[in-house]
Amino acid sequence: MGSYQSNTSSEIGYSSNRVQFEDDWFAQGAARRAYRGKYCAGPKEGQLCVVKLYKEEWCSHLNELAWKADTRASEKAQEMAVAFNRDRPTSKPIKFVIPDITNVDTSSGFNLLWFIPIASNVKGKLAGTAESSAEMVPKGASIAIEEYLRGEFTKFNSNSSYVNHDVGAYGPGAFSHYTYHKSRGTLLISDIQWIRQADGYHFTDPAVQSVEGVSSYGATDLGVFGIIKFFQNHHCNDLCRGFSKPDLSKIPRDALADVNRLLQAIKQRHSSTYTYELQRAGVPDHRMRQLQMRIPQAIAE
Repeated sequence: MGSYQSNTSSEIGYSSNRVQFEDDWFAQGAARRAYRGKYCAGPKEGQLCVVKLYKEEWCSHLNELAWKADTRASEKAQEMAVAFNRDRPTSKPIKFVIPDITNVDTSSGFNLLWFIPIASNVKGKLAGTAESSAEMVPKGASIAIEEYLRGEFTKFNSNSSYVNHDVGAYGPGAFSHYTYHKSRGTLLISDIQWIRQADGYHFTDPAVQSVEGVSSYGATDLGVFGIIKFFQNHHCNDLCRGFSKPDLSKIPRDALADVNRLLQAIKQRHSSTYTYELQRAGVPDHRMRQLQMRIPQAIAE
């Protein structure tokens, strides 16, 4: 995985793990950039890991620290996974990776000019560009640390009703449906990607669609509109037998126009859709909140 530089993390909250990670990211999404690293303290010392550094522009869309919403979503997803494995046992049980959270303590990307430390250039925000290390790995930035999983990640579904039909696995789709059933219609877990290993499926970075309100579980929580979008495209399989699902025909007539505008703003695609994209629907925030409170009860089975 390359050589590890002296980018380091400090302890935060409940985590006693510390890591070192490389200067240059190897992958990025809308929310974070991923770096290769290894644990240098704590019970996992010496093991390989993936370090995901939060982008400032992502954090600005939330009213709290982004990692808190991510941790809340991962913990809820793992709670549901335990119940699913018990209620629908298969040869490949599922498990969600819950990240450790720390802060950047020191950055390695520095040169010396007459004994004065000068930030050096590292891989920039776009491939083929370079930027200051202080800009790319700022001290104090929040990072999520996950144990390195060997294998290739497969995307099964997104939070916008996209489904990878080439995968041919029943479990992930049934799991998303199960979370709606198990929670009595209060949430649905989607945006599922995993690595398949001998002991089962290891899932990461889930999105929770919640009737508590848009963004309750972070900027990929599309609320009841994400739940409706999922069921518009979901095809039940044998594992879904007996699961409850919403009756979309019961959406009140006076709400249909605005609901359809919001659903059209959730573009079906492989990558995630974010809550701020709902604003493009032209539905005022107060109206969106009204629908969020009213629709779940109307469509409940």
